[in-house]
Amino acid sequence: MTVRSYLRFLRQETRGSLGRLLFFVACLAVGVAAVVAVAGIASGLESGVRREARRLLAADLAVEGREPLPESLDRALAELASELGEPLGRADLRELVTVVAAPAREAPDGSRRTGVAPGRSQLVELKVVRGPYPFYGELALLPDRPLAELLDRPAGDNGAAVGGAVAAPELLDRLGLEVGDRLKIGGVEVPITGAVTAEPDRLGGAFGFTAGPRLFLGAETFDETGLEATGSRIRYRALLRLPEAAGEAGTERAAAAIRSVLPEGRGFGIETWAEAQPALRQGIARAERFLGLVALLSLLIGGVGVGQTVRAWLAGRMDAIAVLKCLGARPREVLLLYGGQTALLGLAGSLAGAAAGVAILLGSPFLSSHLGGDLLPAELLDPWQPGAVARGLLLGVSVALLFGLPSLVGALRVPPARVLRRDVEPLPVAWPVRLAVAAAVLGGVGATAAAQSGSLRLGIEFTSGAAAATLALAGAAIAVSRGAARLRGRRHGRSATSAPGSFWLRHGLAALGRPGAGTLAAVVALGLGVLVVVALWLVERRLTAELVGNLPEAAPSVFLIDIQPDQWAPLRRLLEAEGAEAIDSVPVVMARIAAVDGVPVGELTDASSGRERVEDVGEDDRRWALTREQRLTYLDRLPEDNRVVAGELWSATGVAEVSVEEEFAADLGVGVGSTLGFDLQGVPLELRVTSLRRVDWSTFGINFFLVVEPGVLEAAPQYRIAAVRLPPGTEAAVQDRVTAAFPNVTVLQIREILDKVVAVIQALAGGIRFVGTFTVLAGAAILAGAVSAGAARRRREVALLKTLGTTRGGVVAVYSVEYALVGLVAGIIGSAGAVVLSWAVLTRGMEVAWAFDPLPLAAGVLGGAALAVVAGLAASVKALQSRPLEALRSAT
Repeated sequence: MTVRSYLRFLRQETRGSLGRLLFFVACLAVGVAAVVAVAGIASGLESGVRREARRLLAADLAVEGREPLPESLDRALAELASELGEPLGRADLRELVTVVAAPAREAPDGSRRTGVAPGRSQLVELKVVRGPYPFYGELALLPDRPLAELLDRPAGDNGAAVGGAVAAPELLDRLGLEVGDRLKIGGVEVPITGAVTAEPDRLGGAFGFTAGPRLFLGAETFDETGLEATGSRIRYRALLRLPEAAGEAGTERAAAAIRSVLPEGRGFGIETWAEAQPALRQGIARAERFLGLVALLSLLIGGVGVGQTVRAWLAGRMDAIAVLKCLGARPREVLLLYGGQTALLGLAGSLAGAAAGVAILLGSPFLSSHLGGDLLPAELLDPWQPGAVARGLLLGVSVALLFGLPSLVGALRVPPARVLRRDVEPLPVAWPVRLAVAAAVLGGVGATAAAQSGSLRLGIEFTSGAAAATLALAGAAIAVSRGAARLRGRRHGRSATSAPGSFWLRHGLAALGRPGAGTLAAVVALGLGVLVVVALWLVERRLTAELVGNLPEAAPSVFLIDIQPDQWAPLRRLLEAEGAEAIDSVPVVMARIAAVDGVPVGELTDASSGRERVEDVGEDDRRWALTREQRLTYLDRLPEDNRVVAGELWSATGVAEVSVEEEFAADLGVGVGSTLGFDLQGVPLELRVTSLRRVDWSTFGINFFLVVEPGVLEAAPQYRIAAVRLPPGTEAAVQDRVTAAFPNVTVLQIREILDKVVAVIQALAGGIRFVGTFTVLAGAAILAGAVSAGAARRRREVALLKTLGTTRGGVVAVYSVEYALVGLVAGIIGSAGAVVLSWAVLTRGMEVAWAFDPLPLAAGVLGGAALAVVAGLAASVKALQSRPLEALRSAT
């Protein structure tokens, strides 16, 4: 077969098949659009992060840690400047979360307090700046003056007055202040000299989660506030600007030189502009991985429709295939002819889907914001991503060939004798071949899932889950179809006189059980879409309810941190005077793990250091557990929400003991009998693990990964934290009074923090649900295709119904009931599967109790029915226009 004859055959095969071609294209286009949109947003954000890397870091290189940067850094920077021949730019930052307040005011008339009342307070993110900040990007300030000028001490005050503060507008709004007013920060009142409206290194979206509004302060002013004390949670950062000639290679050399002089095991880290926000990029990669698999599911559902179309198409081409074989066409040429046409149609559908995906990114801000704008920092999005388009095209064509393969293999078994005898059916495909084809399809799905997620393990898990859900839905659909056929048979012998609407119901039940009605494919496809969307909706609503509406009655309402030991007694009296209940406080000692069972932490983390890991989450968890700053407490008795599950508490003699939370112990790789070496602010300490604990974190009580026996840490530098339950509605007032009396103490309101967490969860769920809707649309396209496949039969049926006196409205009602029943079955089965999936995710994956939630389930059932009616009627428009005369002509 020459290329010319091959192209001629392709052109001839597409004649008269416009409806089938459109359905084929629609099935693929929906899934490819989802794939391209997700991949485009992730790739666009990735390239945007890289493009704006220096701005997002505000420097070429940053050194940071949870303790003051060592003097060895100064020497290394001096040597580096000498080597480069130019001085380095340096800005030193300190970042912490604290509470600030408006100045005290006169108590209002009628208040139970007299005299001066504390001003309103607010949790803020404080950034202390020394030096030129930022080196890259724009810091938008009002008035438009350099930050250093706004933070300096006012001229002419002879150093007696503190410098200024620059606050975010939302902070001023919440406290009722304006530029020029004074703000209490720690133990001093600072004039507000400006407002900050934009920062280069402060991201938006869910990945830019913030504890509160921004506040800038100068280094000298911060030293006077008294906020830097034992236990203060301060992040120390040095931002560096290198000479322009350094480039990426020079930046990496500088980072290596600085890394060599930093103390090991102290938690110091280095980030360069070339690394381009590794934490943010990892978050983007994880979001893309999950959303990409949801998008792939919609493409695979479209593949079911593709397989259905190819099967119907080849069933109508058996005579042509027999003729080709009689003319000498070999099986591989037949496979090439029809496989090539499948590939070309797959390319057409993929191009249509890619165009729709690009349109989402480029031309529809509403859709783009729902998919990623609330979830990720949309200001970084570079919407044109050819790589995402190429991925969508490749996956689309691959899925078309993959799901068309069983029918293409069956077409090879058409015998040439069919030219002489039309009743000759294709020879059956041998079982080994069937098994090989099934394995190829399943393996292909796994390969596409692995490619989409970037993880072989996730690809296998996704394929297994999708196959199990498909089999369950198919089994349920078959059972419903057979049940409908039996019910129709029993109703058939009843009296024709029945309640209004009975005819419509009988017709719908008959359609469900009719052979070749396409019920199975439609129910499976639409049910999978409902399952995904409803399951994710159930998980989101349950998590939100757990965090917002179902706090335990005994849960604290505020946490107080950074309490100095000598402040606890007067602070407790203040809280008791405010009606506080269930006051709980424990000491905290900061330390770092130096060794595990005698092996230094540096050796344990060397294997994973410097590598970007997407798949091996367990290794990342262990590295985090080993290198994080540890918070230890000492207790003679465990809280009620702790339970020893291995070993015995304080059972050994002659050794210092520690009890470890069981999951944290698994991350560390330790068990009962292991030893943990700690660096206790320069003092070595070795503890033996004598018990493992299980902690009920849902109580929101004060709990620790590491609890040390009494008598070991009492003399160590420490601070206290407290958990308190306050009368409802008094949290803000108590925060104001605590801040006025103890300005270094930070008050964290549980409700306020949970509201922010819920906002992030809802942003994530919104993006996931948006992608999940593509699976539902793919299911609707399958149903529309099933209706179109029987277009000739439906035209005759409509003409016959009209001949018998049924009006067009009555015919529409008949078909609406039929499609609604299909949608109801899909919605019910999909919602039932969503209950099982959400239960497993919540109880097994998140350890959250499952609860019945009727709204998503009802929406899944009714929404499935409504969508099925719309899709079915849209595909039946031409059939509904049939005239009674056609029925009479066909009868003659």
